Amino acid sequence: MKWLAEVHLQEDRYLGNYQARWYRSVVGVGGNGGDTDPNTQWVETEVTRMHLKSVIAQVKKIGGAHQILGFVLNDGSPLKSVEVQIDGGEWRKATLNPSNTQYSWKLFTYRWEGAKPGEHTIDSRATDMSGQVQPLEADLVRKKTFLEDNGRFPRKVMIA
Repeated sequence: MKWLAEVHLQEDRYLGNYQARWYRSVVGVGGNGGDTDPNTQWVETEVTRMHLKSVIAQVKKIGGAHQILGFVLNDGSPLKSVEVQIDGGEWRKATLNPSNTQYSWKLFTYRWEGAKPGEHTIDSRATDMSGQVQPLEADLVRKKTFLEDNGRFPRKVMIA
């Protein structure tokens, strides 16, 4: 920690500005999690752990191919794989940067050969060692705020 000056321990929950207002969420408990299910109770809770999420950050031309760069955010659980999908095709394994650490952003790349000119949709998904796979946005029925949004984020790119 570069600017850490002291550590304060307390038994009760800390209620600083961000903890009281921003790092709070609403979670569906019981039922099927849908807004109309009378068996679902909505409970305010603290955001405690980061859910597995990957994102395509950049596509750049290198020689005769394109390099897709992205990152994974998670709670430090070991990753099994990161895969890239182009235009709804099959999932292909990306390469994780060997300098990634347990709690760092996990950088990954994929070499895209034979990209045709025009618009393309590129997606990524991460899987951890416990088998948890990054969900689609549609699978997040209990999501109420952006803090639970770890759904896949397809990107549109234009190849000239």
